[in-house]
Amino acid sequence: MRVLHVCGIYLPATEWGGPTYAVANYAEALQTAGVECEVFTTTARGDRNLPPLEPGTRDVRGVRVTYFPAAPVHQSFIAPAMATALARRVREFDLVHTHMLWAFPGIAASRIAHLRGVPYVVTPHGSLDPWSLEQRKWMKRAFLLASENATLRRAALVHYTATAERDAVPPRLRHLPSVIVPNVIEPSDLPRGPRSRDIVILGRIHVMKGFDILIPAMRAVLAKRDARLVIAGPDEGGYRAEVERMIAEAGIGAAVTFTGHIDLEARTKLLSTCSLLVQPSYRENFGMAVAEAMAQGVPVVVSDRVNICDDIAATGAGLVVPRDVTQLADAIVRVLDDPRTMGEAGRRLVRERYAPDVVGPAMRAAYDQAARTTPKRTASQ
Repeated sequence: MRVLHVCGIYLPATEWGGPTYAVANYAEALQTAGVECEVFTTTARGDRNLPPLEPGTRDVRGVRVTYFPAAPVHQSFIAPAMATALARRVREFDLVHTHMLWAFPGIAASRIAHLRGVPYVVTPHGSLDPWSLEQRKWMKRAFLLASENATLRRAALVHYTATAERDAVPPRLRHLPSVIVPNVIEPSDLPRGPRSRDIVILGRIHVMKGFDILIPAMRAVLAKRDARLVIAGPDEGGYRAEVERMIAEAGIGAAVTFTGHIDLEARTKLLSTCSLLVQPSYRENFGMAVAEAMAQGVPVVVSDRVNICDDIAATGAGLVVPRDVTQLADAIVRVLDDPRTMGEAGRRLVRERYAPDVVGPAMRAAYDQAARTTPKRTASQ
């Protein structure tokens, strides 16, 4: 089976966070599962201060990837040359897998695949979640009204990464054929080094990450325990200034460190020694940073809006709390006092549910289902 993944941003442009890693991990796991994958993406970066990637086709970690020039508009991902290539080559593939529901690559790929008679799968990456729909809501509502007769309705499958993601979509979309396959996380068997006193929040500095709850909770934690908050990730839309204001107001500046954007190697190093990872998000479609931490034996404290929170609670890999300052602070202190048991449970969860040798075959089975229910039309049809 040959599958084309289409997305707006891809490695090494990791500034966008979880979705970038998710698409790459799927493609690599699927290759191992016997699916020949290719990727169409753009030269865009997640940081307007970084130069675009070089256009062209190259091998990226064993996957053939073509980078098409993106229009010089931040996060537009408009790439006319991609649409041309899609029209020319889409019938070479048995199936198209689109990502980034609201962006040009996903819209163009789904439309061209439909017109050329090639079945396609859509992964929303949380973009149908109520919190996400409230952001730039008029544009998205207009798109949804149109898409009920287009992108989503015509998809062979809508792919969700967690049951909570599927259950949160608007009721009128829940009848669409769908499948739940989690993101791919590489297990780690490396022994944990000496634990630092670091409490890490990893990802873009964005309002949805829940800093309005985390900062006052950290003030309460620091009154009881010797710890440091490490905020690891790039600024999004200037929100770091607001986080810095909250930190100053709480009087905890001496115990907070910003790292800025960090690459995969630096993420791994940071997680290898921290005491815990905290994610009090308003919405977290899957929680790539959370799962990466669990893979390294790091206990986690997450809000009940992180979509893999049920897995975390069921396996004892961490604590799940409402978005409440007192409960978050109490959970952090509790984990700091006994991190080892939860850390090992997290490793087991990743090995049993999110590892490439589990997710790759599951996604291949989903593709087989899509191909059976929406077969590729012949050129004459």
